[in-house]
Amino acid sequence: SSSFPQRALEQKFLQDITGAEKYFIGLLYQPVEKKWRWINNAEFNNIVTNPIQNFHCVTIGLTKTYDAASCNITYRWICEKKAQ
Repeated sequence: SSSFPQRALEQKFLQDITGAEKYFIGLLYQPVEKKWRWINNAEFNNIVTNPIQNFHCVTIGLTKTYDAASCNITYRWICEKKAQ
């Protein structure tokens, strides 16, 4: 199964390669629970910046933070898969 950039080293690696672009990551806001969860349902225990009411997706890149964003923006997606 896929997992996501939950570890600091992975976060830094992704930020180094994303450069000036922003990418969605597999992290979504669950309004009923009022929690952020990875798409594998693991709870996210870090801070999401810019948590505007209708921003239910998260981007990485440009900043050193996980930034909430509207899911309607056409950013590219980035996620992790098993090495081949």
